Amino acid sequence: MDLAGGGAGYLSGQREKGEIEEDDSQVASSQIDFLINQDDEEPDLVLHSARDPTRHTVANAALDQAALLRQFMESQAAQSVPLPGETDPWVDPELGPFRVNPDGKTLSRNRNAWNNVANVIFLESPAGVGFSYSNTSSDYDKTGDARTAADSYIFLLHWLERFPEYKGRDFYIAGESYAGHYIPELAAVIVAVRKHTGKDPTSLKGIFVGNPLLDKYKNGKGSLEFLWNHGVMSDEMWAGITEHCSFGPSDGVLCDEAKSPFDLVNFVNTAGNIDPYNIYAPVCLRSSNGTTYSSSYLPGYDPCIDNYVEVYLNNSDVKKAMHAQINTDWSICNDDLPWKDAPLTMVPTLSWLVATGLRVWVYSGDMDDICPITATRYSVKDFNLTITKPWRPWYTPANEVGGYIQQHKGGFTFASVRGAGHMVPSFQPKRSLVLFYSFLKAVLPPAVPFRQP
Repeated sequence: MDLAGGGAGYLSGQREKGEIEEDDSQVASSQIDFLINQDDEEPDLVLHSARDPTRHTVANAALDQAALLRQFMESQAAQSVPLPGETDPWVDPELGPFRVNPDGKTLSRNRNAWNNVANVIFLESPAGVGFSYSNTSSDYDKTGDARTAADSYIFLLHWLERFPEYKGRDFYIAGESYAGHYIPELAAVIVAVRKHTGKDPTSLKGIFVGNPLLDKYKNGKGSLEFLWNHGVMSDEMWAGITEHCSFGPSDGVLCDEAKSPFDLVNFVNTAGNIDPYNIYAPVCLRSSNGTTYSSSYLPGYDPCIDNYVEVYLNNSDVKKAMHAQINTDWSICNDDLPWKDAPLTMVPTLSWLVATGLRVWVYSGDMDDICPITATRYSVKDFNLTITKPWRPWYTPANEVGGYIQQHKGGFTFASVRGAGHMVPSFQPKRSLVLFYSFLKAVLPPAVPFRQP
């Protein structure tokens, strides 16, 4: 990887052909080059890739004293596709157009990237996460759901002023996990402004939320129930939990003691070295010489990829190319960020959004224990919406059952993705892309195989 001086530079990634033949989620390219315009006045370009050049911009978007890193990847069909927002880096191990290779220096194509079907903005939010930051340290003491929604809305307005050619495009917001808060809250700001002013600069049409944290207490119950259902927890331990826990604010010491074998401190000792983000996936192990490796082989998935991403994004040349602060160390999480406000449940907000006519799809990878499908089902039941299209399988173009899906009054849709963990596009990239495309088209994925065997 090298970068030339001056106003523009080249950030390149190379992968030898044949290295990833067993992983059809990626496409080998002899060379992937990025033409980086350091001043952000001209678009960056992805050059000499497996496809035609595409526009790509990376910059810190100023919000008062804060700056949120945003990255924009244009679709191959840029003139005709919508504009979703996302909250992960473009070299993330999920839906971005590139994957970082094990050397931590080079990239390969992600064949099932979501910018195959949409222009995608990746936003690192709130300030203090990733490369996003604030020049005023006291800002971090104000961080919470409300501040994050407000800052993200202001960012969108600024972004559309910077790229006016995207005004009027259908806009969607997507994310996972705590995005079960971020996304409905941002959508609520947009819809409230629309109702108050009669205008919506973003042209928001829908939200797409995966393995979301929707309810604090139901998530706790669903997580433990998931472990019991999947044979990780004994019948006796589950009986003790259900005896002493109501999964509400009145739970006390006896409940805490019953649950303690599966808390963050004791989980590995109780459940063994399994990944709660996908209890059936390989885990990343570290050898005596410090190198990492996968405990077993799962096609298309590398449990150590977060390590590669962290090495890549902390390379000083990459930081310069991304217009990031050189003295900022990128990490996948910031556990030290104070959090001032968070509703116990997002069901009322989501129910209100559905009632306004906004397209709302929620989906769950069925192997996740962090925000498991069991918990999401409890929250979906709380919507108290009539089911209009009952639970049934949905299929991919490969005639595989991609998961299961049902639709409710108002168009609210709940789906599962079979064989996926918390980060659905990481574990099932093809299935996640089929579901995402169906969401954009507002059509449920096929109920029967494409070709009968």
